[in-house]
Amino acid sequence: MAKTKSLTLFGLIGITMAFFGTVRSVPTLSITGWTQIFYMLIAAVLFALPIALMSAELSTGWPEEGGPTVWVKNALGEKWGFVTSWLLWVQMFFGMVMVASTVGVLFGYVVNAPELSSNNYFIFAVILISYWGVTILNLKFDMVKVAGNWGAIIGVYIPFVILVVLGVIYMIKNGIQPNSYLGDFKPSDLVPNFKDLGSLTYLSGIIFIFAGVEISSVHANNIENPKRNYPIAVIASVLLLVFFNIVAGLTVSNAVPVGELELANITQPYMIFSENLGIPSIFVNIISLMILIGVLVQLSAWVLGPSKAMIKVADEGNLPKFFQKRTEKDIPITFVLIQAIVISLVSFLYVVVPDVNSAFLIITITTTILYCIVYALIAISAIRLRYKMPEVVRPFRLGNKGNGLMWFVSILSLISVAITLTVSIIPPSILQPSQYTGYIIYQIAATVIMVGIALFIHKCKKPEWKKETTTNHKKCS
Repeated sequence: MAKTKSLTLFGLIGITMAFFGTVRSVPTLSITGWTQIFYMLIAAVLFALPIALMSAELSTGWPEEGGPTVWVKNALGEKWGFVTSWLLWVQMFFGMVMVASTVGVLFGYVVNAPELSSNNYFIFAVILISYWGVTILNLKFDMVKVAGNWGAIIGVYIPFVILVVLGVIYMIKNGIQPNSYLGDFKPSDLVPNFKDLGSLTYLSGIIFIFAGVEISSVHANNIENPKRNYPIAVIASVLLLVFFNIVAGLTVSNAVPVGELELANITQPYMIFSENLGIPSIFVNIISLMILIGVLVQLSAWVLGPSKAMIKVADEGNLPKFFQKRTEKDIPITFVLIQAIVISLVSFLYVVVPDVNSAFLIITITTTILYCIVYALIAISAIRLRYKMPEVVRPFRLGNKGNGLMWFVSILSLISVAITLTVSIIPPSILQPSQYTGYIIYQIAATVIMVGIALFIHKCKKPEWKKETTTNHKKCS
């Protein structure tokens, strides 16, 4: 049998870190001040590590394309497998609105008009223009080939490294700023203030940093000795991510005065660092343009990726034939247009909630809630498959024998999901008291509607929905 193992331990660490290396989440981390250390450790230990380890076992046991959908379908049946695939698609509606909102903020700094970054109508307009723009481009061209990996290098890795380096230099030069989020340090600042429940909601936004952690598990089969090397790679990756994010978060917390941090504006700390360190202002324009390119490349990648996954679900008979329509280039046109329309509707939240900071946080939390439901299904499936299909060979297995370790990891994951969902419903302190009820209603309604639609569609499922033939299935490759 040919040897297919090709990924080194350090290669897997690099791939795993690449999934989560982003500057966009740094402001959400920074606004919590010293408490971010506690939040990041909780997010890593209770959330990221358990999900990554369970996903590694599941992906090596069921390596076929589909990931979480396949695992849940085998464990809990077709209905919940469909719900999983549906939620992984619809969470993107909210996630991409959050990502696209940074385009308007960044554009304002690129053209030396920073006042645009806090104009909610401008942000709304740019979300529509940028997302529909990349959608149309993807219908015409293969944007994945056009963009390649350079978009991530220019728009993610280089800006993140620069942010960390400038932040450290700023802190060495100026020390802890008394008027910053780190000022007047007390040991009690290292843990959340449980009297201020609204501040706990930021944990949901910080956990979003690790959303998608199961993606790297697809490489577990490609590494030598996965039993030993995969957990080492995952633990090392998560620890490095925690370290670099905390360094970036603390340096930004130290630079921005209390009450002035803008969650959707990653350019803000670059401006402060540049002014203080005597760096020409054009640097801010350049770095904003670089991050803007990275955001647009990410948006472009998400236009077709989830849609291609969903059309396979439709072909299996889980959705009406209307959803199975493809263009001559094999692009799932119905899904692409539906997600563009829904994203346009969700982005209207920036008009309803005038404060850009609040709208950004609300949408981030909605995305996290939908992801958490998927992770709860994965945790339940991981346990269920141990008893339902014990004969399946799992190159990476939690525990040498017995199911005790899997029970422990799964329960830990379910506890973290329950905590995340609880704090996500608490109105964040950034909102006005008059907005609390609307916030709670919105989050509950968005979650119930998204899950309810999936259950309703499955209940209405008809045999004739299934695609009759799979000929020309590889048309796009």
